[in-house]
Amino acid sequence: PPPEETVTMMVTYTEYQPHVGDQDALKLTVAGAVQETGQVLAKELRVRLHTPELTLTLLGPAVVGQEVAIQVVFQNPLPEPLSGASLRMEGAGIACPKPVSL
Repeated sequence: PPPEETVTMMVTYTEYQPHVGDQDALKLTVAGAVQETGQVLAKELRVRLHTPELTLTLLGPAVVGQEVAIQVVFQNPLPEPLSGASLRMEGAGIACPKPVSL
């Protein structure tokens, strides 16, 4: 019978990071047992991790046949530095996309 009870558990990045890999989701499972009846309850939840966005801004007029500077902004949400990251611009009329190492 009531009252309903809420339990909060924190999962830190250092706990789940080794298990994420290249995936962008976590599968959480919670299970409980009722002592009086021996009944087992379980529930699963898939949590999609948000991918940080890139923001692109033209820094001048875009004119056919002329170069244009573009500012790219990315904020690393992780508590550790990124390594081996690169950006590559692709699009119509860009003959050879050149990666920029970060």
